[in-house]
Amino acid sequence: MKIQTRITQANFSILLACFIMATIAWGTVFYGHSVYLDAFTRLGSWKTQQITTAILIFWLSSLPGTLSIGYLIDSKGPCSIIILGALFIGLALIGLGQATELWQIFLCYALMGFAYPAIGAAGISATLAPHFSKNFGLALGIALTGASLGGALIPFCIIFFIGAVGFKATTLVLGFSVLVVLFCLSILFQYKTPKSVSKQPAKIKDQHFQFHILRKPIFWRIAIAAALGLGGQVGFLAHQIPIVADKVDQLSAAFTVSVVAISAAIGRILIAFASRHISVNKLAAASYFIQGAGIAYIIFAETFSMIVVACSIAGFVVGGIVMLPPMLIRNAFGSFSYGKNYAMANVVLYIFAGIGPWLVGAAHGSTNSYTLGLSGLVFSQLIAAIMISRPIALPKTSL
Repeated sequence: MKIQTRITQANFSILLACFIMATIAWGTVFYGHSVYLDAFTRLGSWKTQQITTAILIFWLSSLPGTLSIGYLIDSKGPCSIIILGALFIGLALIGLGQATELWQIFLCYALMGFAYPAIGAAGISATLAPHFSKNFGLALGIALTGASLGGALIPFCIIFFIGAVGFKATTLVLGFSVLVVLFCLSILFQYKTPKSVSKQPAKIKDQHFQFHILRKPIFWRIAIAAALGLGGQVGFLAHQIPIVADKVDQLSAAFTVSVVAISAAIGRILIAFASRHISVNKLAAASYFIQGAGIAYIIFAETFSMIVVACSIAGFVVGGIVMLPPMLIRNAFGSFSYGKNYAMANVVLYIFAGIGPWLVGAAHGSTNSYTLGLSGLVFSQLIAAIMISRPIALPKTSL
């Protein structure tokens, strides 16, 4: 059966909107961290640890957003959320190019972090969850393929234009483009709550989101394992261009970001299809182990071809590490109030996502080398793989 027959025409616009959101979110923000870190440290007077502190602020600032996005999308729909994301992220990107003081950089990262959940994995998965039941993994995989498109094209273009017209002009155009595209998307996006969800009694919808979820061991096992995996991944991706640029030129380093993104696109689709036949926890454990192996290879890579191979290995599961935590939460706690349940897990994920690059930056500042920091990322991925390897039972009330 073809994919088109599994996704109704009514849901196609929702899937397309999420694809575009992912393209922008990952291209300008998620993969963009490495570009901005390189630009600030190479072209400006900022130190690596100062900018990684800004990245930590970004992820911590995303916590209020990730806690509220699921609730707002569950109750109001995503249109107004997209407008919020457009405004804050667009202005933050413009501000990065105008910043002359460190506190201004921190402020821009805080604004960008607050809005990122609106168009990132939290917003996308919460938007898709009510519309897809059996094919949730497949729909999420297709939507997040936009992340690979954005990662393959946007960072490379940003670095090219920084070299051609400068950082200030590049971020001005980039921020304005994000504002226009996302605002237009919010107008075109027509959200309709599925009848199967809207007819559920309010008590049933709310009973799955109570703070007692924090007392469940399965929640913490999923959240901490996923957080270690995401923290390790973000720690590598945020420093990828400086890491590679130590061995090759800037454009070649930017090309490896495209390699990661393209590899992630292939891996994301394969993982989405595999999720229909293989348990999600096994896929997650394999993903963490594979990325750990890829990062370990990067430590010893000396030639550009070796670096490309290492980035391909690490990049193959980039999409899976982002896509699988929502699926793990949905499997463990069901479909009702999914956005709120995932928001609780996302708090843990985002804290670790901020700590990961900060620790790598701190290790680099102490040793003037990325070896220690990358070794720590490998260790975190192995621990994550071990933690999540045990089966996760489906709830009786899940849809």
